[in-house]
Amino acid sequence: MEAVKFKVCVSAAIVVAVCVIAPMIGLSASPIDEKEGVMVDFGYYNVKWVEMELGDGVNGVQALEQACSIAGYAVVKDVYGNVSSIDGEANLVSSSWDMYIVTGPEDNRSWTKVDDPQTFDVGSQKLISWARTSSVDKMMPSVDSTGHTYYSYASNGKNLYGADLRIVTMAPSVTETLVAVGALDLIVATDKYSNYPATLGERYESGRISYVGGYTDPNYELIVSASPDIVFLDGSVGEHISMADKLRKSGINTVVLYEVVEVSDLLKNIWIAASAIGMSEKGNEYNKQLASTIDSICAVTDIQHCKAFISLSTSDSPYVAGDGTYADTILKSIGVTNVFSNISSWGMVDREAIYIKQPDAIIIIYEGEEITSDREYENVLRGLNSMWKDTPAFENKKVFIFSGKSADLLSRPGARLGATAELIAKVLDPDSFTKADYWDRCPKYFGDDYQQYLRYQGAEGVLLT
Repeated sequence: MEAVKFKVCVSAAIVVAVCVIAPMIGLSASPIDEKEGVMVDFGYYNVKWVEMELGDGVNGVQALEQACSIAGYAVVKDVYGNVSSIDGEANLVSSSWDMYIVTGPEDNRSWTKVDDPQTFDVGSQKLISWARTSSVDKMMPSVDSTGHTYYSYASNGKNLYGADLRIVTMAPSVTETLVAVGALDLIVATDKYSNYPATLGERYESGRISYVGGYTDPNYELIVSASPDIVFLDGSVGEHISMADKLRKSGINTVVLYEVVEVSDLLKNIWIAASAIGMSEKGNEYNKQLASTIDSICAVTDIQHCKAFISLSTSDSPYVAGDGTYADTILKSIGVTNVFSNISSWGMVDREAIYIKQPDAIIIIYEGEEITSDREYENVLRGLNSMWKDTPAFENKKVFIFSGKSADLLSRPGARLGATAELIAKVLDPDSFTKADYWDRCPKYFGDDYQQYLRYQGAEGVLLT
């Protein structure tokens, strides 16, 4: 989403050194010894990874029983030997416990159901999953967005040699996702736009973290020079997918997270990131708290018949969030109708279209200076086009501005979803929140101090805000 690109200049000596060394990495790197194990997928993004050997002569049910013995789960079978319950979670009418294996070419793997786990020998497999699900699409993916596995790179934040991981992240949302699962101290380089949490700035200044390119122009030589164990990229950016292929050919472990359109995409990314660094339980913990936060917000909110849109600016022809965007999903999750759901992704609309839609509320991701006072807020409103003003949103004082650090919440499809949903719900439905807590009130604009208005983010220290 960042429009500004930059070119990193490095000394000729570094360029020569990297160009000489980089092509050799793919030839000298040791092959990855893929871990073996069982994923127990309870659904609703609650997954247990059990690392264990999948030996010859062991069938799928026996492998599950071994994994559950390690995890401390009870397995219940029916009279035919079929699995009916794991850790007290029984089969449901619409979803039952079944076994899945990874199939397909190396760059396009996916889960495939095993018809008879009792006769299937798991010795030829590296990974199997037992999942209680109604469809493969609802399972935790076995691969990243480019079809490559992600579970063999680390153990509890350590690389295969026992040293702390060296992680590179190449998008702000990706950086935040890794921080969410406990990897802040493992990040050695990022893109130039990653600025959350604030401690990243201190680490840049001290030289502990370096920049290795922009959001849409990752720099191969600089990434390689950071000596990463794993590079995390954003699957919604074409340049990232190309870079992933280049890095893999050079022997560098790479994980490409999925484009976040639905909340489910974000939850999957969180677990994939956590599992890739060998800390899957951190992913489970974060997802559980995030889901609880969203449920708490929705339980308070009572939005009915509200039409709104989210704009990237106050220009006469702004880019707005359409169908298939993270922002659109947030609106829908709290019961709001996005008036521009008829367009795909982020699209430009003219002022006449805004007038025709007659929105009840307008949310602006403000590209100017941080709004810190009522006077500055009113100045922005006065500068709006007359057709913006001739809408119920303007007439009923339902125009809301996210500026400064709060603007990043709406433009980054990352781990701060809970904070984003809470603030949007509060400005669109203030009465429900003040009814629950009289003092829970928000202004019509947010800046760097937005965190003081958050009250539904669960246990302190779990969710990023």
